[in-house]
Amino acid sequence: MVKNLIIGAGFSAAITKILLKNNTDILGLHHSKFIEKENLRRPNLDSNKFFSRKSYSYGSLKLNLKFGKFHDRLTIGGNSNIWGGHINIKEIPIKIVNQLKKKFNFNKLSFGLTGNISNNRNIYQIQNNKNNIFDVTPLLKKIRNSFILKFSIKNKKILVQTLDLETNKIKSIEANKLFICVGVIQLLDLLYRSGFLKKNDIIEMSEFKYRLKFSFGNSKITDKNSQIIRYKFSRAIGHFLGIQKYSKFLKLLDFVPIYANQHFINQKINYKLKMISNNCLTDYFISNPKTFGRSIHYCNLRINKTPIDKFLNKINPNILGFGMAFVNQKSPGPISNDIIIDIIKKIKKVIL
Repeated sequence: MVKNLIIGAGFSAAITKILLKNNTDILGLHHSKFIEKENLRRPNLDSNKFFSRKSYSYGSLKLNLKFGKFHDRLTIGGNSNIWGGHINIKEIPIKIVNQLKKKFNFNKLSFGLTGNISNNRNIYQIQNNKNNIFDVTPLLKKIRNSFILKFSIKNKKILVQTLDLETNKIKSIEANKLFICVGVIQLLDLLYRSGFLKKNDIIEMSEFKYRLKFSFGNSKITDKNSQIIRYKFSRAIGHFLGIQKYSKFLKLLDFVPIYANQHFINQKINYKLKMISNNCLTDYFISNPKTFGRSIHYCNLRINKTPIDKFLNKINPNILGFGMAFVNQKSPGPISNDIIIDIIKKIKKVIL
């Protein structure tokens, strides 16, 4: 019997591990190469940058997408290998901020240090001690290299079936509490393999509208309907290429007076997928505009109109989920803060 079992290998898993301290076991996939033979290859879900650790999407479900744009990174560190590292620290309790500061730094945005600024003074960047955008991989050194095949309930007990990639053997683990910390696509894969996602099911999500605009010169940011992160041209190029440090080399391009502006707009976009066959999802509905997923902050997952937290609770009250799928973002901008706050609230309820 495992008391607290975390499954996942990205930001949510790392934060959950920190807040639960040492009273946990954690399983996750080190890299997509370990499961290539047994799963469907999905190049439309790949998300890589030139200098980033490469990872490729494999899973159980086909996604025929016309309007949706999703990403699926099966590697230790997950999206933190390629993200911008932004966080709004305003709503995070100072006690938790201080606890997290033992693991990484919260640095205020500035053109000198991070290469960008924002119209929201509470937005910081998570960095390591070398001023690289923080990749959570170092926090997951003891993760067991496993692929989660499915989970089930037997006599009210949670049973997790895994493929141990060190021994290439299938194992069954009984857990008192199961914390699912995987990305949206891998969550849907897992629910499907576990028999909880079936033909004709409707999956809903939402995100705030997103636009990328370029400007000439560092004019005052006046848009009050958006959370804006403005990048220097040099830092924007580095971010696009997957360079996680605003290095002296990148700063050689500081003379270029062009700025890239990420607009996270206070307007929700709703999106639906439908299971049209035993293992195929397709676009079912999208509100204006015609592309969903551009912000990469898609969240608030519902299955047949049931919020994902309630959906898991009906399966077993001791199964909890953390990550984008499980938060309903209240304001546009970074979503890492929403994830942390959600983890704090849920852990308090089940652990204390």
